[in-house]
Formats: sequence, structure tokens, C-alpha cells
Amino acid sequence: MDDTPSAPPPRRRDVARHRGMLIAAATEEFARNPEASMADIARVAELTRATVYRHFPNREALEAAIRSEALARASRALDESRLDEGTALEVLQRVIRALSAQGMGLRFMLLQAPDADPRFLAQRAQVLAPLVDVVRRGQREGHLRENLAPEWIVTAMASLLVAAVRDAASPDSAVGELVRRTLMSGVATDAS
Repeated sequence: MDDTPSAPPPRRRDVARHRGMLIAAATEEFARNPEASMADIARVAELTRATVYRHFPNREALEAAIRSEALARASRALDESRLDEGTALEVLQRVIRALSAQGMGLRFMLLQAPDADPRFLAQRAQVLAPLVDVVRRGQREGHLRENLAPEWIVTAMASLLVAAVRDAASPDSAVGELVRRTLMSGVATDAS
């Protein structure tokens, strides 16, 4: 008997593909028009309204899916930031650049204040948890102030990123650099 897993049936692949298309289309359309309707999303995704509603019964469900996707993208960005390579300061700089780039693509969502949602904040804290160890390493290396809780430094970084993305004048503004300079002037040791 062959134990090779078979490909999922075409219908299941289409469901996953359509869901991804809808999230991408909604992210793009909400960035252009925060008041976009579900019909607008269907049009941009080149799918029917019925397909949109099969996946997302309302706008709130669609926005929740976008937030989940944003957290997944942030998690991937952290993985790609090579948290174990270089000094903690170098790692934090890479992370800030990566997360600010992700944030600019989701600016519309950040303008809707998901940081007031305790569930979202808990999920965000879980995604950012690996950075606490990076900060601890930076404190041991003497690059980051030891009198600040590592969790606070990570929360401050996340809050600065959100605020900077919300206030950015344009998608190509230097959000990452502004956040890096602001954060480092508050948490880095004088020797760094």
C-alpha cells in the first residue's frame, strides 16, 4: 500500500486559494478605501459576493482574518530576521526594519486601533515573545539597559512601530529608522 499523501481535492484547494485571494484583496482595498464594502472586496478579488460571504459572514470576520494574517506575517518576519545572528542591537534593527515594512502594508488596520483589543494584544505578545530573549541577551552583552524589563522594551518597540506606522506620511517614509533611533535612545546603554 502506498503511504504517499495525496493532494487535497481541487475543491479544498480552491477554498484555501479563494480565502487567500480575499484577504489579499481586502488588505489592498481597505488601504485605498477604509470604507470599502464586501462587494468592493469581491470585485477586487475577481470573485462573487457569494464567495466572499461563504468565507466571511461579515466585515468584522474579514478584518479578524486580516489581523490573523498580519500576525502570521509578523511571525515570519521575525523568523527571517535571524534572531540568533549578531548582537542584540543588530537583531533589533533587523526586526524593526522587517516589522515596519509589514506594518506599512497594514496601515489601514492599525488605524482602526486593534491594540485596544485584549485578544489581539495577547496574540501580538505571543508573536513578539522571542524578542524578550534577544533583549535579555542585549542586557547581558551590555548594549541594553539592565534597569528596564525586557518585556517592557519589546512592548515599547511594538507600540512605537504602531504609532509610527499610523502617523507615517507615506508608504515610503522612514518609519523603521525613526523607530530604531527613538527606541535605542531610550533603551541602549551609553556605551552602545
